[in-house]
This record gives sequence, C-alpha cells and structure tokens, in this order.
Amino acid sequence: MSELKRDTFIYDGLGFPVRLINVPLKKVFNEWILDIDFNQFHLAVLLMLVKKRSRLRGKEVRFIRHYLELSTHAFAKLFGVTHTAILKWENEERKMGVGTEICIRLHVLDHLKVTDKEFRKIYLTFTPEVITKKPSQNIPLDIEVDKIAC
Repeated sequence: MSELKRDTFIYDGLGFPVRLINVPLKKVFNEWILDIDFNQFHLAVLLMLVKKRSRLRGKEVRFIRHYLELSTHAFAKLFGVTHTAILKWENEERKMGVGTEICIRLHVLDHLKVTDKEFRKIYLTFTPEVITKKPSQNIPLDIEVDKIAC
C-alpha cells in the first residue's frame, strides 16, 4: 500500500467544500483515498462551522443536523420552528433568523460539552453584528489535518 501527503485537498463529500491542508492519502486498490479518522474530521468541521464568522449555509445546517442525528421534525422542535422551515434553510430557499442561528451554534457547543471557558470564548466571537457582516459564501473551510487527531 502506497502513502502520500498532499499539501491541500478539497473534500466535497459533506455537501460543501472543506480544504484539507497536509492531508495524508493512501492508495487502496489503485485509488487514492483520504487516510484520516472521519469521526475526528467531522468533529473538526462541526467546530469550524460553529466558529465561522459568517452565516451558515444550507448544506452546513444539514451537516449539523445530521451530526446531531436529528430528523427535521426534532431539529425544528428544538428551535421553535416548523420542519418545513428547516427544509427551506437546508435547500437555501429561505434564510434563518440570526437569533436562531446563534441558538443552533450554542446548542452544538452544549452538545459537545465544551468547557464553560471555551463556550464563553466562542460565544463572544459570533454576535449578530459579526456573523451578518460577511456575506455567506461557498468558500472552503480550511482544516489543517496535522492539528486534528486523525
């Protein structure tokens, strides 16, 4: 089995682009595949989304919902909206309110059981003014694979 390390690799398997930096690849059955722990990778993506300084996009909301293993109905109930609203957010037919987006981010932090200190630090980085300042774009999230436990 051959091994390789690429400087960057754009991964689209989550429905949105993630730029992996210093990603190890291995050759299996004559095909190059990512040589990472996908559970750790998904956790790193989740944290990047929570800390993101722009609005969440539909596919990112879907990723969060799937990571939390919630149906559209259960996710909607958590945030006091209809499952139809969730579907419209995920399909980018409608934007969610900034307050709801902040609640989603806080819920994820609570789900991950981050420390109070980390919770407060992250909370202070995504005020409504901060996340609405930058337009939501399909710019890849950058994740340095060396810095996550893959």
